[in-house]
Amino acid sequence: MNKNQAADERSRSLFINITVVMVFVSLMLGFIVYLNDGSTNIKRVALENLAEQFSTSVSNSHWQWQGEGRPQIVMLVTYANKLGENNTLVEKERKPIFMSHLGWPKAEPTSEGCANIWNMVLNIPMDIEGFKIFAEYYDGLKLNNNALDSVCRYRLSTGPYFEYKVFSGQVLKVKQ
Repeated sequence: MNKNQAADERSRSLFINITVVMVFVSLMLGFIVYLNDGSTNIKRVALENLAEQFSTSVSNSHWQWQGEGRPQIVMLVTYANKLGENNTLVEKERKPIFMSHLGWPKAEPTSEGCANIWNMVLNIPMDIEGFKIFAEYYDGLKLNNNALDSVCRYRLSTGPYFEYKVFSGQVLKVKQ
């Protein structure tokens, strides 16, 4: 009986060890999947924020273009959220923006031109959390035979993107 009890004890010990390892591996896989899904949402939220900043800068440059008598270039000035000495506005940055005859930021009708629009309007690198943002130009004539529907698409390698309609200045929300 002693030999049988010792064999049973070893089998039970082995079963418990295997069970503990399986539970541990399952928990680790669960955490990995959870954290991996969370990073996708972080990239999406970051891209949504950039799209909102892009839209605001495009709109501001358009109204400045109107106010200055429709020049070819406007100097978009951004101010800090708080007042400086003597309750004066504090200038944060200045960026020149080339404008089309319709009053929207413009560049060459190529993917490089779209990247130039990004640089003029946002003045920040084209990446999110270390992931490159790609600028792509889609000609409206090729899309639906209407040049006014030309767009610049700003996207991550996979997943979300937003679009800028070159001739109307409209920024389309982030899509999956």
